Amino acid sequence: MSPEPLSLKDARIGFVGAGVVGAALAGAMHSHGYRVYAVSSRTTASAERLASLVPDCRALASPQAVADSCDAVFLTVPDDAIAGVAVLVRWRSGQIVVHCSGACPLDALSAAREMGALVGAFHPFQTFADPNRAQAALAGTTFAVEAAHPLCQGLESLAASLGGHTIQLDPKDRVLYHASAVVACGFLVTLVKLAADLWSGFDGDRGAADRESLRAIMPLVRSTVDGLSRSGPIGALTGPFVRGDVGTVQQHLEALSQRAPELLPIYCRLALAELPLAREKGTLTADREADMERLLRGSLEAPGVSGTAL
Repeated sequence: MSPEPLSLKDARIGFVGAGVVGAALAGAMHSHGYRVYAVSSRTTASAERLASLVPDCRALASPQAVADSCDAVFLTVPDDAIAGVAVLVRWRSGQIVVHCSGACPLDALSAAREMGALVGAFHPFQTFADPNRAQAALAGTTFAVEAAHPLCQGLESLAASLGGHTIQLDPKDRVLYHASAVVACGFLVTLVKLAADLWSGFDGDRGAADRESLRAIMPLVRSTVDGLSRSGPIGALTGPFVRGDVGTVQQHLEALSQRAPELLPIYCRLALAELPLAREKGTLTADREADMERLLRGSLEAPGVSGTAL
């Protein structure tokens, strides 16, 4: 008969690592009835700062001190430090050790497993750029869980308590999963910055353009994200590629070539990736799609344009 699922609400929970992810998880766990008992960090100040935000949590001097006083320990340290912490600490048989990395394999905790600990991974598919909003951002978040029974069920229950959802990842899919997060988050930020930078090339007051760019762009980004949530990528897609406006795209390419040549290959590659979506939407004719593709690939192959076509 399978063992009963572990209840982390019965455990004294510790954190090794007091950055924004650790603080968000610790605060959210406490708010939902979990006993966050101890934290350690690379610096005493950061451990004390997190402990001050969670009632009855204490800042301890070392990861070993956290492990000695807690039943379950979450490692919210940088990916490259996870295996090192696992090796240095003397874990107890039956103790729970969980890392919170998206890309790091569970084998990073092999030292803890060899000492008899139950190991797992618990990664929130979320960004935590603003520490003041990190805890609230967990509601609705998907958590990638990797662990054996009964810890897996305990981590799934934790995610549900935090208002989230879970997926179970095959070990070979972890890096691809994490790359998806980078594309959706980091690349989105980069694209908005590139769009804003184009405003500095407008004729007139450059300082005014810099001030106005994000104020103008962000409502457009929010509407786009709202559309994605409601209708999915195909339903939310708009613009000249959907309409088959070859002349407009030609003008874009000419302007970018003259005034922002570093953006030209990025524009072309993203446009080529968008064409199948426009075709699926059903508004782009085959002839217009072929014209668009020739135009974009021709721009990529023009002298002085770095990189190769898709």
